Amino acid sequence: MLWTKVNMLLVSGLCALSQVSGAANVAQHIEYMDAMTGKIGAARDSLNNYSGGIPSALGVARSLMIAQTYTRNAREKLAEEDKMTPEEGDRYYDSYSQMVPVLLDAIHSAQHKAPLFKNSGLGPEARTYLGNLHNEKRLFESQVKAKVPEETFRKAQPSVDEISTAFDEADRAFQ
Repeated sequence: MLWTKVNMLLVSGLCALSQVSGAANVAQHIEYMDAMTGKIGAARDSLNNYSGGIPSALGVARSLMIAQTYTRNAREKLAEEDKMTPEEGDRYYDSYSQMVPVLLDAIHSAQHKAPLFKNSGLGPEARTYLGNLHNEKRLFESQVKAKVPEETFRKAQPSVDEISTAFDEADRAFQ
């Protein structure tokens, strides 16, 4: 009888601890998403400020590489976790929703600056950096799809498609 009560207490404690741990993990992943959004915003600003030439292109390349690195880090950390609950998925989706317009602005800025990069002789390089970010977005998307509930990913699907279309249009601008 005593062992039954002790076992019930232990199981209850472990369940409570796992819920706290899960909440902490989602909070950490939201922090990664927010950091990624910040770096994508910095890349957007760098693209917006690009006025041609090689020296300022180096800053753009650096900011795109940093955004790609933060995206990869967020993806790799997410890969280490279990699938999210619907509530956790909704919290993560809210953070993702804040990142989407920043990423779209960055992609559109790259598309609009494509003629400047091409005139500077840096079109192929800029296209490669943008392509690398697009590839990382695809990997990140696959990881998110595996970790958030299906209904949460369905909510994100229109933005996912919009981002993919924007990347494709930007890529065409660099051809």
